[in-house]
Amino acid sequence: MGRKTRETGFRDLVAREGATMPRQQRSIADYVLEHLTTVPFLSVPELARRVGVSEATVVRFAQRLGYPGFSELKVELVELLQQQLRQGADGPAEDVVLDVLGAVAELEVANIRRTVDALDRRVVAEVAEAFFAADGVFSFGMGVSAHLAELAAYSLLQIGLRASCLSTRFSSPREQLVAVTPRDLVLVFSLPPYSRQALEVLDEARRIGVPAVAVTDRVTAPAARLARWVLPVKSDNMMFTNAIAAVTVLLNALATEVAAGHREQAVAALSRINRALAEDEDVLPPG
Repeated sequence: MGRKTRETGFRDLVAREGATMPRQQRSIADYVLEHLTTVPFLSVPELARRVGVSEATVVRFAQRLGYPGFSELKVELVELLQQQLRQGADGPAEDVVLDVLGAVAELEVANIRRTVDALDRRVVAEVAEAFFAADGVFSFGMGVSAHLAELAAYSLLQIGLRASCLSTRFSSPREQLVAVTPRDLVLVFSLPPYSRQALEVLDEARRIGVPAVAVTDRVTAPAARLARWVLPVKSDNMMFTNAIAAVTVLLNALATEVAAGHREQAVAALSRINRALAEDEDVLPPG
């Protein structure tokens, strides 16, 4: 399909094709025409939820317009927004930027809300207690999940737990599991696209009898079959990567759950950390 270099061309396309679409697809067309600066940053599940249709209907809508899928439609709409920003079309560029900011924030809030609503509180409490009972917690992830694994290790360390992040810099994560025992716990982050290494870590943990927690986007994800506990999170994003706000809220909640249940140890850890930071400040030169 040829590129629609002007917004009017895209609007005409949606209006013309939408008039002959089935009712549910026509509802998507109406929504797109009314929210042209927001739709480029919506995921398929989020657009489907807002319009009240299935995700498959969203994909069929994009195909009806001549795109291979919804991702290709989004790319073209992003280019139209960029053109608006360059040319100042249809009002000040700042208005478009504010729309994007608001849409991103709204989607992250929706991810958090849907994650909180879906999580089983008993499972969250069990995982928090398993963190505390373990001799050590070893976290792992690839891509953006690698940063989440580091954040998890940092958060647990702050409340006095022995936690570290498995690395891919010097050896494979499976090699590093040689030092892990059944008294430890493995925490794996596995968000789309699912990495082979994350599944290998879970598979190895199961083989040697180490309990594992999987933080993933759905209970039917590959990682869910390999873990003792599964914590599903929503990571719908306006870009083509995973949004992480819901994951960080979950990590904060887990650390808080541990700290609330074992307050003395958490307070003692915080005191030691503050003392170490104060001593470092005394040693470092000013500036």
